[in-house]
Amino acid sequence: MDIRSLVSFLFLLLFSGIILPQEITGNLEGRVVDSLGIPIPGVNIAIQSENLQGIKGAVTNDKGYFRVLRLPIGSYNVKVSSVGYSQVTIENVQIGLGKTTSLSEVKLQQQTYNLPEITISGAKQIIDPTSTKYGGNLRSKDFEELPVNRDYKSIVTLLPQANTSYFGDGSNIGGATGFENKYFVDGIEVTDPLIGSTGTNLPYNFIKEVQLSTGSYNADTRGSLGGLINVVTNSGTNEFHGSVFGFYTSNKLTENKKMGLLDVQQGDFLNYDAGVGIGGPIIRDKLWFYAAYNPTFEQRDVEVPGFGNYVDKTLIHSLAAKLNWRASENLNFNFTVTGDPTRRDAVDFTLFGVPPSSVENSDMYFMNIYAGGINLSLNGLYNFGKNFFIEGSVSRINRHDTGEPSTERGKSEVLFWDQTVNSVSGGPLSSWDSFRKSTFGKVVATVLLGDHILNAGIEYKTNNVNNIFENHAYLKQDTNVYYEYFGNGFGEVSNRIPAIFIQDSWRILPGLTINLGARWDNQTIIGSDGNVAQKIYVPIQPRVGIVFLPDNNGSQKFFASYGRFSQEFGLFQSVNYHSKDGLEYYIYFDHDPRAYKSGGLAVFNSAKSISPEVEDLRGQYYDELTMGYGRLIGWNIKLSIQGLYRTLREAIDDIWSASESRHALGNPGRGIFSEYPRPQRDYTALICAIERRLDERFNFLASYVLSSDYGNYEGLFDAFSHSSFPNNNFSFNDPLTARENATGLLPNDRTHVFKFSGSYKFPFGLSTGISFIAQSGTPLSEYAGTIFDGIKFLSKRGSSGRTPAIWDLNVRLMYELHFQSTWQTKLILDLFHIASQRKPVDIDQRRYNELASTKNPTYGHAYRYQPSMSVRLGMEVNF
Repeated sequence: MDIRSLVSFLFLLLFSGIILPQEITGNLEGRVVDSLGIPIPGVNIAIQSENLQGIKGAVTNDKGYFRVLRLPIGSYNVKVSSVGYSQVTIENVQIGLGKTTSLSEVKLQQQTYNLPEITISGAKQIIDPTSTKYGGNLRSKDFEELPVNRDYKSIVTLLPQANTSYFGDGSNIGGATGFENKYFVDGIEVTDPLIGSTGTNLPYNFIKEVQLSTGSYNADTRGSLGGLINVVTNSGTNEFHGSVFGFYTSNKLTENKKMGLLDVQQGDFLNYDAGVGIGGPIIRDKLWFYAAYNPTFEQRDVEVPGFGNYVDKTLIHSLAAKLNWRASENLNFNFTVTGDPTRRDAVDFTLFGVPPSSVENSDMYFMNIYAGGINLSLNGLYNFGKNFFIEGSVSRINRHDTGEPSTERGKSEVLFWDQTVNSVSGGPLSSWDSFRKSTFGKVVATVLLGDHILNAGIEYKTNNVNNIFENHAYLKQDTNVYYEYFGNGFGEVSNRIPAIFIQDSWRILPGLTINLGARWDNQTIIGSDGNVAQKIYVPIQPRVGIVFLPDNNGSQKFFASYGRFSQEFGLFQSVNYHSKDGLEYYIYFDHDPRAYKSGGLAVFNSAKSISPEVEDLRGQYYDELTMGYGRLIGWNIKLSIQGLYRTLREAIDDIWSASESRHALGNPGRGIFSEYPRPQRDYTALICAIERRLDERFNFLASYVLSSDYGNYEGLFDAFSHSSFPNNNFSFNDPLTARENATGLLPNDRTHVFKFSGSYKFPFGLSTGISFIAQSGTPLSEYAGTIFDGIKFLSKRGSSGRTPAIWDLNVRLMYELHFQSTWQTKLILDLFHIASQRKPVDIDQRRYNELASTKNPTYGHAYRYQPSMSVRLGMEVNF
């Protein structure tokens, strides 16, 4: 054992800034028997790959089994050898992200005479023999031939249960909203800790594999109410490899867009990006590097009513860099940097999601916006022999978002909104300067003990936010009814989230594995005064799974699982409730306050303060039960069918408390919110999928999901208000109406969803890929706005019909040019939304507003339509 290496490893873990890692590797296992099926102990297993520094080995146990954990993803060659037997080499064994690849039974022939080495191919679909986790994986070879958006986050919508949301919250996964997903890059969580709506922007050219976990994962993985989107970026190898790429689209390549109520009137636009990535050895088999950079330019003409078109510009600097260091025979490190610093010269303005009908000056449209940040991480793995190792990660996520008016009038003049005619003047409503950072550490010990894989770990995460903001506006609601609203805030709030877990994967019989685990998380919110402002209690999260393989060749499996999964509480509402720094007032005037400010009546005027701690505040979590069956058909086709039931147990929301005459955070149906119903969201699904992978020419994935999403709680994103503020459901704002017709089909209910994505490579250099989706519309409700800014359902939720069913077809045509053997040039043509019918996908469902006693003139009109057909041109050069 190298004591110096171990001491160095522990020193780095203890004294570096730290954040949570997610899976970045895969596992390999198998069983070696002789020609009679008798296990052979002591067989040497040697594993090699361009993705692995050096050679990794294992030895079979008394039952002939071997296991190798924490292998970098990619293609491997496995040599199986023992004295007295002919050597067997298995080529092209695929190790997937977060997957266990099984070689099943490897038979060795006794070498009674000089038999040659036996070489076989391991390139086949696999049935993971140990895991009940569901979702899906897509390698770069799978999605690089398909028509997908440039950012990795949209790629997951090719997989079952992940659907594009037309409400403005990204991808909906497993009946949840987009704000309930978690994003990981190279094992680091890069989800925005303030809003939780997005993660770091990276193009798919940087990505080696994408993994979507939608449930049933082990206790060593933190949870979410939606899905976990995990990607691993490219790494260096012993050979220099790289790529140069560029893509272009514009309005000249796009069909005329059908405009909805939430669409900004847009003229010409231009989107293009260019990038480069290169990796290779610094020291062969010792130190590798990878570096990539991709600037993305977006430009569009936006119409300001009455003032013509102005140019909205965005520049995103996506970057990634990685060092893989084999410090010693037993110690490996990975150091990763990713980021997406962004600047936008914005031309955009809406009030509560709806553009104004007219403007008196254009200044409120113009903002200078900066966003994004840089992520740093260090991951280390130390092996104590072949059966015990320690893994740890230390990382830091930094994000800085700012927004300020870009004109002098915009900086000096307050926004005036005449609600009687929906006309505006003055400057922008808001400005902000928001600092976000996350730090986290994790240390995990893993032991291979006979038929058990035991691992236990400890984690500690912190999120810190200083969201400096100011909102200021004058409102005209009637001839002699005016209001002034002002609110600002600052001061750092944070949360502390320690966690411990223990997990055992126990192979009871050759074909029977049981996974048992438990996880404990705790959440403590620290207010801007540095003291504990709120404790959130999360129950113990048991995770149980069972896998049964009915045959010896691993061609089929039955599986079932039960688990409890929680999601941390984001810090957006803590900025409002746990900071004492700021001011908010609301003043009534019977005249225009812009003329003179005297004579106002304060409706509300208060300095911010830290809200009293809510007793017994429960964390947000759900329980899940799944059962399924999977099997291989032939060599490269896998079929699976699965049923699942997921029920929400607790939610946290910003609710009006009638008994205390104030808004407060709490659990609906508990404590001061006992007058409200308990939150309900029951997601039930039947998932069928068939896929073909690893073929030289033709690969595909087809799926059908029959599901129901039923209850009274949409999730962290409110589809009715299109609010960008999490934990703020309008249906829970009014205690008088929260129980009335409020339970029914939820906005993310899609009864039927069929998907097909596939690619075919012709022998003359042309490849074609398609993605097709056909799905039911989403439920419609009929509601009125209430005096508490809530929702009153006029009939049972989700019973007023559906948006139209839609289908979507996209095609990629890619032609390879070979100028010389070391350079591969690809010309790419992407066709999106072919023959789009541009049907409405989001509809205004508010019939009237009780406070104003007026009908809504846009009731039943489309907020958004299905996207129009568009074309994108691209080129990639690989070397």
